[in-house]
Amino acid sequence: MNTYLLRKPTETCDVIDLDIVEMTNQIIDKTGQSFDEILEVVMDDIPRGKKTLLELSADGFECKHEPRAKKQNYDVNLYSSFLVLNRRAYECLNEAIINCGEFVPLKTDSEEMFLFNTLNFVSEDLTLTEKAYLDGYEDGLKTLVFDTNQIQDKLLFKSKLQGGLSVYCTDDFKKLITDHNLSGINFNKDLLSCF
Repeated sequence: MNTYLLRKPTETCDVIDLDIVEMTNQIIDKTGQSFDEILEVVMDDIPRGKKTLLELSADGFECKHEPRAKKQNYDVNLYSSFLVLNRRAYECLNEAIINCGEFVPLKTDSEEMFLFNTLNFVSEDLTLTEKAYLDGYEDGLKTLVFDTNQIQDKLLFKSKLQGGLSVYCTDDFKKLITDHNLSGINFNKDLLSCF
């Protein structure tokens, strides 16, 4: 089974204006916790799967749907380590991927959208995954290969060695996107690609 790194199509603009500072501020408004405490959770614990967004903000977030993104009109958008789905994509994918993470409601100034936070993590095959070094210090990964036994029942997942900052998928998820003719996602076989 193939694995892919999810990427945005070239020249894609961000779909929403919900950065980590704004997300943190909205959580603070609901919880009353300190900015530094919540910012650390949003920056570190959320991508690594230590906390969920619904734990912090059960009713979701408010944000602006970027005008250029409205024109692109993609069904599925990669936004940092999240997917942003329009209503059509949500209806096509929700039953298939609900066990892979959480759907967080987004209240935008135009259409209803959903932020999908992938909560599945798959172990790397440490015999084939190689760390990169620069001047004797660890500097990311040179190669990344996932344990094939662990990806068999996963559609979407993250890598612990990558800090949960990228979203990966299998052929099954790619087929769902293709079968439903959903736009907005590219599938890269180079799991460490920056492009």
